[in-house]
Amino acid sequence: MKNSHANYQSGKVVVYTVIALWFLFALLMGIFGQYVSGPEKPPLYLGLTLGLPMLFFVAAYVRRGALWAFAQTLDLRVITLLHIWRLLGVVFLIDYFQGRLPGGFALPAGIGDVITAVTAVPLALAMSHQTPGVRKWFVAWNIFGLVDLIVAVGSGILHSASSFGILAGAGPTTLLMSQFPLSMVPTFFVPLFILLHLLALARGLPYMSMGKDEDDDGRGLHRMETGWKQDGNRMGREVKRIVRFYNPYYGV
Repeated sequence: MKNSHANYQSGKVVVYTVIALWFLFALLMGIFGQYVSGPEKPPLYLGLTLGLPMLFFVAAYVRRGALWAFAQTLDLRVITLLHIWRLLGVVFLIDYFQGRLPGGFALPAGIGDVITAVTAVPLALAMSHQTPGVRKWFVAWNIFGLVDLIVAVGSGILHSASSFGILAGAGPTTLLMSQFPLSMVPTFFVPLFILLHLLALARGLPYMSMGKDEDDDGRGLHRMETGWKQDGNRMGREVKRIVRFYNPYYGV
């Protein structure tokens, strides 16, 4: 149990430390205008700040080490509810109607974020009550939210003032998204939410293969939460003991 606890703690420290440093870096770079791009200046810094942390977390997760162990203790309902913050996507719609952002970016990004945010609460409640069919809705919701973010990143680049802005016309570009404080959206919040969706799908998709109607009585969600325990390797057995201690919803 001592080794299990050490794995959990080290994973927890790594996750929170990297996220804090990532946030601070994006904050300072945005304040000093380092993400602003132009026709002769591609959004290199913005792209690196968006992509490198995601690559780090994904690589660390697939190694099934301390970070993976910590990730298994996170309550999927809490992860789902964190997406309520995407209600701030309404800012994109406001800026569009004020002529500060292009519709090709602001409309799909803003509407998608709002839809994801407002459906997070009923989904989390359905998960708590193990509503029939919730397992499929959980996976579908995460796929929708992930696609929305990917489309937002792509359309933001294509409507930018940089050399990649092939869809930027005579109207507004996404230059506003590279200026602080909105620069925090593509450099921190969007990739963070992408990682949350990937984590949820990594823990949920393997159990979609069950495909049995009788499994839609809520037990599928329970197995989605705890099915990784059935992994017969040593790490799986150690993490199982950690979850019992740290996760109050384990085995409910």
